[in-house]
Amino acid sequence: MFKQKLTRVVNNVEGAHGCMLIGFDGIAIDSVFNGDELPQLSAIAVELSNLLDKFRRLQVYDVGEVNEVSLTTGDITTLARVVADEYLLILAVPKHADVGRGQTMLRLIAPFVEREMV
Repeated sequence: MFKQKLTRVVNNVEGAHGCMLIGFDGIAIDSVFNGDELPQLSAIAVELSNLLDKFRRLQVYDVGEVNEVSLTTGDITTLARVVADEYLLILAVPKHADVGRGQTMLRLIAPFVEREMV
């Protein structure tokens, strides 16, 4: 169901390794990879979901919502965007890639994902 949108992200961000939709529980709903699947991407995605969940709990202290984060580990930058309050779009790109382009593509598909999740 989401594969077409995830594919669009991977195809429109130069060098993208893959894009995933996961729940805050760390379970992947759908994913698309450019070539072989990156085993470390699943592990990073789970950790990002845990981190963002902790940030969501900090809202009690009026720190504001965290909707997007990026994390660079080794040669990969991983972007995460919260969608529909319970899910994350994850994009893995080379560390020297156009991160802004990746963020824009995640923002563009987020409304579609939100409509489908509700």
